[in-house]
Amino acid sequence: MQNVTVKGTVLCNKKRVPSLHVVLHEKDTIGPDDKLASVYTNVAGEFQLYGEEDEFSSIRPYIRIHHTCDTKAGCKRISEYEVPKDKIGGTFDMKYIALEIHAHDDKVKCP
Repeated sequence: MQNVTVKGTVLCNKKRVPSLHVVLHEKDTIGPDDKLASVYTNVAGEFQLYGEEDEFSSIRPYIRIHHTCDTKAGCKRISEYEVPKDKIGGTFDMKYIALEIHAHDDKVKCP
């Protein structure tokens, strides 16, 4: 059994963001990715997730954050962040996550 803890503080334009949905996933080569844990950020924009998975090879965890930072009105953005391999079995402290910085693979959903 392999595990990882991920924690951090979510910011949008230097302000802490409460009530954001943060999900810990594990990437699978075949089939859909596994959802290991999910939580909402607290009033200070902080979160902590723990997940474990029984895989033959090394797990490939990542977090997904659903938010509206720096989007058009009515739209939502999904940002993903990989967990480094050396943090598996321990804690990945992401410190501050600045959502206004767009990643190349961010997804935007608009009605």
